[in-house]
Amino acid sequence: MTMLIFMVIFFIGAGLVEKYEPPICHETAMVLVIGIAFSWGLFLWKGTAEREVFVFSEAVFFDFFLPPVIINSGYNMRRKKFFQNLGNVAIFGLGVTFVCFGLYSVMTWLCLSSKLFTMTNYY
Repeated sequence: MTMLIFMVIFFIGAGLVEKYEPPICHETAMVLVIGIAFSWGLFLWKGTAEREVFVFSEAVFFDFFLPPVIINSGYNMRRKKFFQNLGNVAIFGLGVTFVCFGLYSVMTWLCLSSKLFTMTNYY
């Protein structure tokens, strides 16, 4: 029931942001600040026993929360602007993927070659 309430709040909030466009900052920053404030308030308001109800579950997030958010983002996307910037999207998508892969590979190789982390430590 709690997840359903959060989803309804999300969609109502997204509709309000789309209609009234915040004049102060970008909508992503506003949602982030509101989420942090809400979580902090809930953390301070609830007791220790009640806090364990709100433990993050990856399965619930990826199975129930993420698909509607992705569908909503794709549905409300400005298609003309997307196709105008398709080259930039591809460059950033592919370029950043390869750069991150290279950086992670080099960092992993450096960590394993420095003998700080070895595979024998995990068995």
